[in-house]
Amino acid sequence: MKEIKNKNIKWWIGIMSCVTLFAIIGVFSYEKMSFIWNGVKIQATIEQKSDSPLAIIRGKAPNANYISLNGREIFIDKQGNFTEVISMLPGYSVVTLEATDKFGKSAEKKFEIVREKDARAIALLNN
Repeated sequence: MKEIKNKNIKWWIGIMSCVTLFAIIGVFSYEKMSFIWNGVKIQATIEQKSDSPLAIIRGKAPNANYISLNGREIFIDKQGNFTEVISMLPGYSVVTLEATDKFGKSAEKKFEIVREKDARAIALLNN
């Protein structure tokens, strides 16, 4: 213990510099690798004009390499953005988005939609 107390200031500065460097590298590595344990998340909305039976689903699924809408693959860009047009039939419908990342982690988002004939659809988010 006396040996550590008797070290000069250069030794302490060197030790503290190494500890700080390893702490910075650890935090940086954690931030860059967090996508592995966070997995994929889906953020989506459904938009529909009152005079059209078509609805537009827009969203983002960062870290996803595969995404499907009701079992049909849809395309995403490098940032994970997607846009898809679907036809809304009168009555009750369920729209399901499923995404998978390259590590096999998956996420699902469901929208329950009720549309009366010649009326605007109402979408209910069901996680």
